[in-house]
Amino acid sequence: MDIKEVILPEEKQRIIDFLGQFGLKYEDNIDQTIYMEDGDKIVATLSASKDVIKCLAVSPEYRNENCAVTLVGEMIKRLHAAGIYHYQVFTKVTYRDIFLSLGFTLLIETGKVSVLEGGEGNINSVIEKMRVQLKFGLGLDSGGKSSDIACVVVNGNPFTNGHLRLVEYAAERHKYVLVMIVEEEGSLFTFRERYAMAYLALKPYYNVLVLPSSRYVVSRVTFPGYFLKTADEATQEYAEYDAMIFRNYFIPKLGIKVRYVGSETQPYMRIYNDTLRKILGNKLEVVPRFEEDGEVISAAKVRALLSEGKIEEALKYVPRSNYAIFKGMVLSRNE
Repeated sequence: MDIKEVILPEEKQRIIDFLGQFGLKYEDNIDQTIYMEDGDKIVATLSASKDVIKCLAVSPEYRNENCAVTLVGEMIKRLHAAGIYHYQVFTKVTYRDIFLSLGFTLLIETGKVSVLEGGEGNINSVIEKMRVQLKFGLGLDSGGKSSDIACVVVNGNPFTNGHLRLVEYAAERHKYVLVMIVEEEGSLFTFRERYAMAYLALKPYYNVLVLPSSRYVVSRVTFPGYFLKTADEATQEYAEYDAMIFRNYFIPKLGIKVRYVGSETQPYMRIYNDTLRKILGNKLEVVPRFEEDGEVISAAKVRALLSEGKIEEALKYVPRSNYAIFKGMVLSRNE
């Protein structure tokens, strides 16, 4: 049996139909798909989205033929060729042991899904780096483990007065605040732009530290619904994984007492907040959206104004300290 790559639309449709037999969906953000055939019959397939390996399925009668191992090995070669040396796996529990046998490490397991990682680096090394940054960035002797630290995770697309007030709200209630800016790309503003806006707006606050969120918090593997803007049944599973990662790793290792989030209206984000509430319990506080002259402040509103060319009106909703950099970013897109 040869390994083939999906190129043509009809090949993609065959994979969609094959995955459907196993209750799997061919997701919108998949970059590459490979499969194996026996004659004209697809017997196994595997896909990847950037560094995320997913959608593994093998026909039951071929599960003793090492099809999964062969496909995973081929996908890892392809990722290496693309310069990707750390990878995560989102798979059914059925296939967990296959990845464990290949040296992957289990991160989280829900009732339906196993998430593993392999290659260079791991979640513990990433969090240890954050712990050191907390120690020196906020002057913590313990690196955060015994300090009164709140956490706010924001995309900041762009960073608004609403984001600022949420951080201020947390800062009034805790000695320190860690602000994580979603590192994954896929927004109107790039990560570097979003990070710069948050850093500049929060620079005057001595007890606030701004850091990248890492690939483990609100990424395309932990919560792709955020980027795909969907509220299908898979969104619940992804949201649960993202919440469990935060609860099991970030809260205990960084000494986070409470995570603060703003209230949401979008269906996929309401699912996320509800899941956070269920899994984090009293470690989560949902704060009602802040208003400006009777209007709720949201990044979506700012983006809508920008799409209409109303830059000056959009400035009303962003921190004053960001006016110059914000206008520069917006105008550069119109050149």
